[in-house]
Amino acid sequence: MNEYINYLIQVIIGSGIMYLLYVLLFKNTSFFSINRMYLILSLLLPIVIPVINIPIKSGIITENSMPILLDEIVISNSGNIIQSESGDINYAVLIYSLIVGILLLRMVFAAARIIRIMSISDKQKHEDFVLLISDENINPFSIFCYVFVNSELYKHNTKLKQVLSHEKIHINKFHSLDNILSELICSVFWINPVFWLVKDKLKSTHEYQADAKILDQGFDIADYFNLLFDSVGGKRIGLANNFNQSLTLKRMKMMKKTRSPRYMRLAYLLLLPIAAILILAFSSNNAEAIVSNSKHFTKTNLPDDDTIKKIEVVGEIYEGADEMPIFGKEQDKLFEFLSNEVKYPEQAKLDSIQGRVFVSFVVTKTGQVANVEVVKGVHELLDSEAVRAVSLLPDFMPGKKDGKAVNVKMVVPIAFQLD
Repeated sequence: MNEYINYLIQVIIGSGIMYLLYVLLFKNTSFFSINRMYLILSLLLPIVIPVINIPIKSGIITENSMPILLDEIVISNSGNIIQSESGDINYAVLIYSLIVGILLLRMVFAAARIIRIMSISDKQKHEDFVLLISDENINPFSIFCYVFVNSELYKHNTKLKQVLSHEKIHINKFHSLDNILSELICSVFWINPVFWLVKDKLKSTHEYQADAKILDQGFDIADYFNLLFDSVGGKRIGLANNFNQSLTLKRMKMMKKTRSPRYMRLAYLLLLPIAAILILAFSSNNAEAIVSNSKHFTKTNLPDDDTIKKIEVVGEIYEGADEMPIFGKEQDKLFEFLSNEVKYPEQAKLDSIQGRVFVSFVVTKTGQVANVEVVKGVHELLDSEAVRAVSLLPDFMPGKKDGKAVNVKMVVPIAFQLD
């Protein structure tokens, strides 16, 4: 669960940094095509960068970089033992998924509405688009190669020509793909407020692009303003390029804006170092060591204790396998064994020491437990107790890869918790 929360936090931070750069440097420029690409990257890069894996050699082990495969065991100072059951219903995930489902369903309803209007409209095929004339009181909009107008607008040749010229630009620029992509991302990552802001800016940029092309074609700016204001009161269709989208004072100003100097395009190169920093910060194996001020722990080897078995591992060690090692006939057997073995050290209770110890071990191809060590510790008292208990684990059924038994590394978190 923690890894998903960390991922979402990284997505929010990454998108926030990119959006801040856009607001500070780019939003008032007339480089609409470049701004469009930048905003699309602001939706995609923050999602992709955290899952890029760049291994960086380091002696520091962080919770983020460990393959936590086993349920956490919580040992309290009163002797109570609690297991974090992976099979329990996670209501946070359930609620999050429910909202994602509702937002995706909203997209389906929007598509269904467009299909319904399409089915009852008169169609006229043109060279590079299809015009649909509806008797419903709809405002002009387009999606893919389809342009929708109401029958009243269709009767006014001058207005219709302006609308069609505007919507054809949306079609030629494939703005519908941007709209669907941004809606999907906002639906899945609805918790990220930055993505909603980026989506709104992207739609506005689409309109700036279309407006600039229209005015370049020689249309009168006053007549064009009037046409936009005539459409201001209508409803907008989800997923579509609405003619009355983003009808704001800012849009009016952008139409009259002087073209930005070409040298200002160099500022977009700032995206390269920002992307590199985000990749290093979020996607490397020791990302937490780079971006966090939290306390780190280095590997702690087995304590010098003759009672702890030391087994040599022969062959390659895997952090995953086609079939993971199995302890006993039931999943609870491992928890049951460790709950009986792990004891809260008395001195740790007196000194009010608590925390989570991550113990890694290798299940060899013969099923034996080897290489027991602390990969993230708290205090030598708790670390030693966790290592002692895990080292006493009896044999597993070994893991398999490509049908052959292999050495598999596993991690068990053991939390010592004061009441």
